Amino acid sequence: MLFLFMIVLFNFLYLQERYQLTFFFLCNMDKLVFIGDWVKDRVLGSGSFGIVVLWKHQKTQERLAIKTCKWGEELTDKHKERWTKEVEILKTYHNPNIVGTKPLPPELEEGLHSVNPSKLPILCMEFCAGGNLRQHLNLAESCNGLREVQVRQILKDMGNALQFLHSNKITHRDVKPENIVIHVLENENGIQGRKKVVYKLIDLGYAKEIDSNSVCASFVGTLQYLAPEIFYSKTYSNSVDFWSFGLLAFEVICGTRPFLPFMAPVQWMPHVKAKTHDNICVYETFHGDIKYSNEIFPENHISKPLKILIEEWLKVALEWDPKLRGRDAPSKVTFNIPSEEKGITTSNIIVFSLLENILSRKILKVFSVPTLTQHAYEIFDTTTSATLKNWIEKDLGIAPVDQILISQNNYANIDNDNVLVKHWDDSGTYIIFLFSKSYLIKENTEVIVPELVQRYTKSSVSLELLQNFKNCQNLYKNSFYFVMTQMETYDSLIKGLFVRAESLKNESKDLLLRHNEVDKAIGKLLVKEETIKKFSEQGKEHICHLKENGLSTNVLGGFEKLFIEVDEVTEDISKLQSAWSQLTVRVESAARRRIEGIPTELNTFVTKYNYQALFTRAQNTYVAYKRVENFNDSKSREKVIDIIQVFKDCIKLRNKILAEMRHQPFYLKIMDLSIELSKISEIITNASGHAQQISSQSNSIMEKLSKCMWSTISLLAGDANNIADLPYSVVSIQKSNFKIGEPVSSHCMKIVDTNNVKEDEELKSLIEESLKLRQSHIQLTEKIKLSKNLLDKKTNLDFSFLNDQ
Repeated sequence: MLFLFMIVLFNFLYLQERYQLTFFFLCNMDKLVFIGDWVKDRVLGSGSFGIVVLWKHQKTQERLAIKTCKWGEELTDKHKERWTKEVEILKTYHNPNIVGTKPLPPELEEGLHSVNPSKLPILCMEFCAGGNLRQHLNLAESCNGLREVQVRQILKDMGNALQFLHSNKITHRDVKPENIVIHVLENENGIQGRKKVVYKLIDLGYAKEIDSNSVCASFVGTLQYLAPEIFYSKTYSNSVDFWSFGLLAFEVICGTRPFLPFMAPVQWMPHVKAKTHDNICVYETFHGDIKYSNEIFPENHISKPLKILIEEWLKVALEWDPKLRGRDAPSKVTFNIPSEEKGITTSNIIVFSLLENILSRKILKVFSVPTLTQHAYEIFDTTTSATLKNWIEKDLGIAPVDQILISQNNYANIDNDNVLVKHWDDSGTYIIFLFSKSYLIKENTEVIVPELVQRYTKSSVSLELLQNFKNCQNLYKNSFYFVMTQMETYDSLIKGLFVRAESLKNESKDLLLRHNEVDKAIGKLLVKEETIKKFSEQGKEHICHLKENGLSTNVLGGFEKLFIEVDEVTEDISKLQSAWSQLTVRVESAARRRIEGIPTELNTFVTKYNYQALFTRAQNTYVAYKRVENFNDSKSREKVIDIIQVFKDCIKLRNKILAEMRHQPFYLKIMDLSIELSKISEIITNASGHAQQISSQSNSIMEKLSKCMWSTISLLAGDANNIADLPYSVVSIQKSNFKIGEPVSSHCMKIVDTNNVKEDEELKSLIEESLKLRQSHIQLTEKIKLSKNLLDKKTNLDFSFLNDQ
């Protein structure tokens, strides 16, 4: 503990002495404004003994970041070594996520000679116009971390930079937000029209080469980001970068460091030393107790699946034991260099590969309009929307059949068998909106309030506890975070309503097409009905005529059953046609409803009701609080009430917006048409199924009639040995004076030999007796079949689906 105190004291005295030297250096630097066509723009940053200045060429507009040393002869050998090492590394190793060097123009080199008392090399680097990461983290809107797309990009770029350095046996030793700059790619557009950016690591002055047999023993880097072994041990390895990287990752996600950020390292190190492998966060509770957690703070802007994955990665990066940190097992070597000692099995560094795997995961974001909640799910190349609907049912309790999923990209409804990867991209925005077929927005939607803010609103909190700096800062942050999330939720709701309005246009067109297809199917069904009906009527008339003449009707009983089936099918077709005519009127009425004006109505409503004024007020309140120098001042403590009032006003505004929205024309149009089209869609689907079923039954009846007819002809032809016994309907003789239903015998007897009449009469008598026996057999068989059919239940088609709902 004494060692740590001495280190801090030494740094304070050391910096105080150097501050005076820096002051004189800056005075000289300020006098130097023009060097040829180059003009000094501004100071980009100033470190312990180096300063970076932006120079701009007046003609070409080229910009260069030039780093010079602020010291002179008082430089120690270690300082010179550090400076030289940084220049050497930057000029030797090139990586897209490490700031690159450029040739120093001769006129600048000559002009800067007078303000370079150290005579050390001047470092000329590419200019990164986006500033450094610390500047972005200090913004009010970053108080609870950055957005997911930014977090992903930072982790990817910094992982690539550190892995590159480590592959070249170089440890950075000073990874922190101040040493990460943002390079803006002017010619490439990123998300939502913004310029694409790349994060680059800078300030390699502390970087050092480490081989398998050597470790560092110098006290370097920013205290808050130093690994524990630098405080507790004389030596350390490249695993110190894993620790700093883990702290950085936690901070860009939550806006604060994971280990007691209100304490100095000398205070928080003993508490952190007591943590387990699974603990990734150590914080002070509302009442001042120290608590250990395995999770990231819930007040952040990343999705739940990514949060869970990052938490597992942080357990590896923030491992206390440096031999195990970043690895799959304890190690006695640096980097991934095989040990030269026999019998020692080296472990593998997994911190980079594990992070790459996490960042390659596909996470699909869904905004639920009915519940006004945001959700995210990890998807794979084969995940379908049917699976997504099952996940949503578990989270929200909305049945899959009642869910409508709409893609933001094309405003189209996503079918159950649709592969979700088609609707995914890495923009981090909500690609899919969820709607319910039964309602638009639930009457009582829950709102998630941060725990600390909730504690204040639901219990009598001591004013003294709220006046505690730590509690107050968290209260300000979480209250402002709540306002931001409500504003984002409102923006997502408006976007969702716009998406739904556009999708209803497409849905209406699609329903018309589907209606026309079913209408054609019913038209074809009517043609089949006409054919079957005509065939049945002719058959009934013919059989009736045969019965009247008593000719061979004993083999025609099967036709009567088929004629009954024909009557049933024609009755079903008639019902379907009648109900379909009513639905057609309903479809045309829905198609005539005007929804083109909804976007304009939405914009008008947003202009009148929005969170912008409240957001600005919350932001100003938070910024004013951060500027307070003496929090113990009574007037400053009274400001705590301001942010509480902002929170309460936010709740009131939310309730007012939802209440007003439910009475707006655009809301009623979307809700009514959405419900109507959903019902019509279901009816058309059912009608299509019924039409197909009836069509199949019609085809089956036609096939049965055909088979029955030809079977009857074959039977009669086989039973009759004399052509005279066959009815006209089963005989083909080219004789124009035949009469339908009249026995052929009346015409054939004229050509029969009179000598054989007696023999023919005897044969005819035998045939008649045989036919009587056969007729008795057939009648008995028919009675048995009819009795069996009476036991079977008759299946009727249900047309209730076509009734108005």
